[in-house]
Amino acid sequence: MSATNVVDRVRERSDIVEIIGQHVQLRKAAKNFKGLCPFHQEKTPSFTVYPDSQHFHCFGCGAGGDVFSFVMQVEHVDFREALRELAQRAGVELEQAPPPSPEVVERHARLFELNARAATFFTHVLWSTPNGEPGRELLERRGVDRATAERFQLGFAPDRWDALLTVLGKRGVAPEDLIEAGLATAREGGGGAYDRFRNRLIFPIHDREGRTVGFGGRALGDAQPKYLNSPQTAIFDKGANLYALDLAQEAIRRLREVVVVEGYMDAIAAHQFGFTNVVASMGTALTEEQVRLVRRSVDRIVLALDADAAGQMATVRGLDVMRGALAETDRIDVEPVGLVRFERTLKTDIRIVRLPSGKDPDELIRADADAWRSAVAEPVPLLDFYVDAVTGDTPPSDPREKSERVSRLVPLLREVADPVVREHYVKLVARRLDVDENLVRRARPASTTRRPRLTEPPQRARSSVSTEDHVIALLVTFPEVLKSIAATLP
Repeated sequence: MSATNVVDRVRERSDIVEIIGQHVQLRKAAKNFKGLCPFHQEKTPSFTVYPDSQHFHCFGCGAGGDVFSFVMQVEHVDFREALRELAQRAGVELEQAPPPSPEVVERHARLFELNARAATFFTHVLWSTPNGEPGRELLERRGVDRATAERFQLGFAPDRWDALLTVLGKRGVAPEDLIEAGLATAREGGGGAYDRFRNRLIFPIHDREGRTVGFGGRALGDAQPKYLNSPQTAIFDKGANLYALDLAQEAIRRLREVVVVEGYMDAIAAHQFGFTNVVASMGTALTEEQVRLVRRSVDRIVLALDADAAGQMATVRGLDVMRGALAETDRIDVEPVGLVRFERTLKTDIRIVRLPSGKDPDELIRADADAWRSAVAEPVPLLDFYVDAVTGDTPPSDPREKSERVSRLVPLLREVADPVVREHYVKLVARRLDVDENLVRRARPASTTRRPRLTEPPQRARSSVSTEDHVIALLVTFPEVLKSIAATLP
């Protein structure tokens, strides 16, 4: 059975009234049902369920869609998870992905084992040998106590080309195995191999289950690169892991909030001072895979990257990634020209920590833990930060530059479901860039090409209500459209 047929079967066997009724107290209203919207606060019911078309729509916040959309929004899951849950309820069997072959399972287990043995070796060198003295001195200078270092299983790679190769080689590990694990590098021309990490403080990187999947190594002195990570292997992808997630996940679930810093030392300092819901993106802008690791456990993602220009740009780059990774549903949006299209809606609160100028998280936490606590407790809403970053301190004089900045902001503004909040930011952008508010409302995004969904085939919007109700819903949600309509009337 094709994926499309499975989706259709699950949809046909799912009664939207029954499923929504498990979350919302519904009452009959003619042939439809009404209740208080579960997606925003209201006292007068504006949430309507339409049994005939198996759709729902809220005339207050604009939320709407079919049974899949509702489950995705109310349970904070992606389409695949909603399909799995509804299929189970409906008694529709889904085809399971084939399990990995025994060879692949064995290969991965071997790589986990080699990384664990390497981590043990690096830890032994750091604490129990003269070769580890430079690493111990570095930790002392940076204020990392031994208990914290041991909790993160920090280690040190000796200043030798074959230290790890020699130790593990005596235990029957072939150089080819260490190359596959990313622990050694093949010499050019086929002349053997050498240790990848040498004379570096070592940060083992663990997955959510605590298995060692890779390493980061910090150079001493002015050696370059300052940080060296494991290459991509069968079990390690830097962009798909978050440093310290194994140690932070309990606090993340308890607090329903994750704080994302940039570097290893930032995360270590946070945990040492008791801020245990902190993870690190390991020096790169956030990826969708990293966001998906935490999104189901949190109500808020807080970015606390370095206060320098590079850190701020990394934050801006990460915002678009998060908007894509956190988007749960589509909603109908109307432009003044009458074009109807789907826009993705954010379902997780994203905030940005404004750090004091010149301070990165590690420095701020160690200098003034209370200042860090206050900064994280009062993060800036994503929209405020994004508007500040894009508009700049003073409006550009070049009209083309103004147009480009408005176009960059339009997609994010359109994702704001609350019309009052959206209007606030429309006016803010217009004031910051010294342009007319209506120009901001009518502006088109820099790219109007919508990225196809990976989990659901694109579909045309199907009418879920009468024409009159549909028009009223759109006008209530987008009152600015009335001005455009009025302008066309005689």
